[in-house]
Amino acid sequence: MKKLISLLLLPLAAFSQRPSWNMEGAVQYALQHNKSLQAADARVQYFRQLLPTAGDIGKTEVALQYGQYNSYVKNDNNFSITQAIPFPTNFGARKQLGESQLKEAGFLKANTSNELAYQVKEAYLQLLYLQEQRALLLQQDSLFNAFAKKAELRYRTGEGKMLEKTASDTRKQEVENLLRQNEADMKIATTRLKAFTGMSEADVLPLPAEGSLADVTLTPVFDSTRISQHPLLQYLQQQAVTADKQQKVYANAILPDITLGYFNQSLIGTPVNASGAPLATGGNRFQGFQVGLALPVWARPMRARVKAEAQQEQAATLTFEQNSIQLQSQYTQAVQQYVKQMENLRYYTQSALPNAGLIVKQSQLAYSAGEIGYAEHFLNLEQALNIRQGYLKSLLDNKIAACYLNYLAGNQ
Repeated sequence: MKKLISLLLLPLAAFSQRPSWNMEGAVQYALQHNKSLQAADARVQYFRQLLPTAGDIGKTEVALQYGQYNSYVKNDNNFSITQAIPFPTNFGARKQLGESQLKEAGFLKANTSNELAYQVKEAYLQLLYLQEQRALLLQQDSLFNAFAKKAELRYRTGEGKMLEKTASDTRKQEVENLLRQNEADMKIATTRLKAFTGMSEADVLPLPAEGSLADVTLTPVFDSTRISQHPLLQYLQQQAVTADKQQKVYANAILPDITLGYFNQSLIGTPVNASGAPLATGGNRFQGFQVGLALPVWARPMRARVKAEAQQEQAATLTFEQNSIQLQSQYTQAVQQYVKQMENLRYYTQSALPNAGLIVKQSQLAYSAGEIGYAEHFLNLEQALNIRQGYLKSLLDNKIAACYLNYLAGNQ
């Protein structure tokens, strides 16, 4: 017997040992494990490590010339070293481009982080809502089961009609179907939250520390000036800056490259001085330096790149300006939506929800006493349950509206 009790308690013990987190904990977990955010961070590191390449001067050419290039002697040799160096202004232009690309990648990471935080919060709230919805459906299931039993008894004793029994059975089956749909929705929401937080399908999702949606504390940001600091706008604005820096790199590439060289060679059989004797041997070396310019003879393709990049900068600027307008509009709409949801929630908490409890209580008493019929009792129960469901949906919409305001303000 003790062994049987222990086996029955094992699932309960495992459930009690399941870890828990609150909404902020879920967000922090996602920021550490989400692959998209890790990819954005890797992009930042890529451009950071790319910065030293601004000083790249290209490869140094080392050459050997050997053979009969000066006289009938076949073992003359010439060693040369040549280095082409971009025009000095190229280095500064490349460095500025690299720094702009690094900033752009940083803003992209910040925007990815801000979006991820909003997505995790929304999914977390949705899962809490479905859990509360399930509890409400279970209450409905219990309520309509009792109603169906009474209708069955009244039908068998001849006090009720077939319509009353059929209606109560149908409503009970409808609630059972809603419970099945709720279970499927919870699986979907769990999978979605796992994906955002970087968990695999086999990982166990921690339990919400909040008992209900009402326990989640959210403080919306009401500051439209924060829109200008939204990471998406900073990213788009930096794209225009990057295009400008890229244009300058292309413009500087048109400038001539500077060529420096050094050679050291033998001239066997050549007089080593003006007197004509003695003659040079393999041990005598002749050396010198070379300086030149590499000019862009056909510069049209290079100028085309400069002009094309100017259009890229204009496109990036227009994209930034349009997104600024859209985000400002979205913020204004979000504030109005939040105010609307607050009014709706206030209606439920102050008026509708308290009345729903009274409707159920009084209707059950009146139906048991025979003061009202099944149809009226059925409608009363439907009205009360719809109010409770409406309150729960209003609470969810209110929390998501607050999250969206914070997202638009860049406050993850």
